[in-house]
Amino acid sequence: MKTTAVRLMQEVLREEGFQPGPIDGRPGDTTYAAVAQALTGRGATVPPGWEDWSNHRKAVAYVQILCREKNIEVGEIDGYWGPQTDYAFETLTYLRQHGEMPQPWRDEVPLDVNPLGWPRQNEVALHAFYGPVGERQVRIELPYRHRLAWNLNQSVSSFSCHEKVHDSLKRVLQRVLDHYGPEQIRELRLDRWGGCLAVRKMRGGTHWSMHSWGIAIDYDPDRNQLKWGRGRAAFARPEYDPWWRIWEEEGWVSLGRTRNFDWMHVQAAKL
Repeated sequence: MKTTAVRLMQEVLREEGFQPGPIDGRPGDTTYAAVAQALTGRGATVPPGWEDWSNHRKAVAYVQILCREKNIEVGEIDGYWGPQTDYAFETLTYLRQHGEMPQPWRDEVPLDVNPLGWPRQNEVALHAFYGPVGERQVRIELPYRHRLAWNLNQSVSSFSCHEKVHDSLKRVLQRVLDHYGPEQIRELRLDRWGGCLAVRKMRGGTHWSMHSWGIAIDYDPDRNQLKWGRGRAAFARPEYDPWWRIWEEEGWVSLGRTRNFDWMHVQAAKL
């Protein structure tokens, strides 16, 4: 069971008047005893025979019940942590943090415009438009400093990108600064830079990465890992919608919003 789920469970148990012990995300006898008390008080909400379940299964069932009580679709109250429970838990977490339900992401359609004529993501089109990999690079002076995602004590005021994306990239980042401001940029980790130019093949593939032309940028890779989808990636949350809209209005493509993976990545090449 996730540490964050245990911590939430402990917080709610305390709010309900039980004594789960410290709010530390680590379940122990005290937390499990409080869970059993909470389940006992819910009567018919809990399936028959739950008293014989393991402590872990009871804890999962308690989280499932908390979701259902907030009208979050969680499926059967069975004490097993599957994809439906995981998604319901993330929704409950968002509700507690923001006081409202997250926006329905399946209704969000990425803006599909191409005002600058970015090429399609195939090597013939990319070579014709951008030239050989690793060439025609220029420095972009950043409107706000970026911190290295792998070393937050170090920041950069510029980095290399392809000359054809320079002006667009500068406009995007300036608009991000204008919209969010320095404090919120830091809070949302829009300054955690994962790199731009890197002449290499795609991870798990045989074709050149978009980074090889300096036309792709990664942000906050720790919280938006390659194989993570909307249920885990931070950049899938509603507070990042303006961030993506700013990129998309310049024709840049988010792999997260279009393919639901690699949410750290944005590129000047259409799919």
